[in-house]
Amino acid sequence: MTDHKDFMRQAMELGEAAGREGDLGIGCVIVRDGKVIGRGRNRMNTQRNPMIHAETDAIADALKALGTADLSGATLYTTMEPCPMCAGAMMNSGIGHWVMGGRLKAVGRAYGQYSAESFVKFVAADVEITTGILAEECEALRNRYMPS
Repeated sequence: MTDHKDFMRQAMELGEAAGREGDLGIGCVIVRDGKVIGRGRNRMNTQRNPMIHAETDAIADALKALGTADLSGATLYTTMEPCPMCAGAMMNSGIGHWVMGGRLKAVGRAYGQYSAESFVKFVAADVEITTGILAEECEALRNRYMPS
């Protein structure tokens, strides 16, 4: 079985592509039964749409591929801790395992006391969270493509 680092590296490749295209260097893949079912990257600038974050892009891709609105049993790999909008979309689509690389605090954006864990606790969601997968590499990727 492929491990967390392998899937996170795939997400990092998408983040690298986003950065080269002029967006934040954040990428995401969604996996079910050991297979990638959705891919996404930050495309807010290139698509001129503030809602196209890596996670929402990957969710839309997975839902379209599967023809469903339910991603139960899936694991989402994201190079950066999801913002509240993305965390809500991840929960609403039924993704039960979130695997994160970098954290928002590391780049100075902590939404006050926000963390993915605090969000999940606040809404009483049944979500497993794994953190720190290639964290330094993921944070470096995002920082490389931060707007000046």
